[in-house]
Amino acid sequence: MAQPTAVAAQPDLTPSRPVYDGQLSELYGIYLRHLTLMVLTLGWSRFWGRTRLRRYLWNHVSILGDRFEYRGRGIELFLGFVFVLVILGLWGGLMWLVWEFVFHEVTLPGLGFLNLFYLSIAFIGIPLAFVGQYAGLRYRLTRTRWRGVRCGMAGSAWSYGGLATVMNMANAMTGQLLTPLVSVTLAKPRLANAFLGTLRLDFAGRAGDIYGRYIGYYFLNIAAWGLVIVVGITAVTLGGERLGLTGEAFAELFTSFSLRTVLILVIGFFVLYTLFGLMILPLRCWWQAYLLRYLVARTRAGNVLFATAVSTRQIWGFLVLNYLIVVMTLGLGWPWVMHRTLRLISRQLWIYGAPDGAAVGQPSDRGPRFGEGLLDMFDVTGF
Repeated sequence: MAQPTAVAAQPDLTPSRPVYDGQLSELYGIYLRHLTLMVLTLGWSRFWGRTRLRRYLWNHVSILGDRFEYRGRGIELFLGFVFVLVILGLWGGLMWLVWEFVFHEVTLPGLGFLNLFYLSIAFIGIPLAFVGQYAGLRYRLTRTRWRGVRCGMAGSAWSYGGLATVMNMANAMTGQLLTPLVSVTLAKPRLANAFLGTLRLDFAGRAGDIYGRYIGYYFLNIAAWGLVIVVGITAVTLGGERLGLTGEAFAELFTSFSLRTVLILVIGFFVLYTLFGLMILPLRCWWQAYLLRYLVARTRAGNVLFATAVSTRQIWGFLVLNYLIVVMTLGLGWPWVMHRTLRLISRQLWIYGAPDGAAVGQPSDRGPRFGEGLLDMFDVTGF
């Protein structure tokens, strides 16, 4: 008699979405208290205010019925800031020594110690910005818990900063033709090095999968830029003719600077910016929406899969309205932007399956001791 063949258990891929139940009024209450304390303490309370905002946002996002927890502390951010000041002071001292003993006898027009210091900061600022992005993400993850399990991120912030600097320089030199390669290559360490306890994320994206779509977008973008320039020049020319301005009058406007010149420049900038928003931004949102859908779909956590159906229209509306909120409120609309961001994520991110709680343990790495300063940027964990 034939023995029955064992059937492998199929993973549970029941779909679910994150839930965000924060209230904008409550978020603004925390934010306005944060601003008040910022004024009273001359800005020194911002580390604790930022922590309170994060704690509220984290605690109002849940997955599979369990909320996130944020365990970061304001003192950690404050100490990170102190290290920033100390290291910048040491760097300034080093630049002073270079100025005194190397450039002291050299007289270069317009070059002083402060100029040398600012140039050095600008030179090292780009790679340090990428290092800081990675280190800051690691700090926030290590202070995040879900179901009591710590999240975290492995890898070197310095290695990521060097890779990001080289790849973005190469992309700039090739006219942005390496954008798919840069996007996928830099997404991999941020995703594949992240973990929840002992459960690591996996990322299986390849630049070749999205290059065809990007090439189409690239040449459409060039055509759109050309159309914007033609329409802009036409609008300025027709507007000048209606105002009775000839070519010689235009030349005179820009040779003798006046209030009229400023008004024409402001109007011209507004016209070009509006045309850019109408013609270029939707095209870029089309690419960004496609890239986001691809990156999410190629990420998994064990048997847990992810997907999103975010559309071009949603990305365009999200970015445009966020910009208007921040500009029209003179920056006071940031809580609204954060609120809208989490609402978009909770509505558009789909999670298929659930992690095996019995197989997920606490990670051995407890993360950096200080938050989002140059200590984290230099990647000297354990100090």
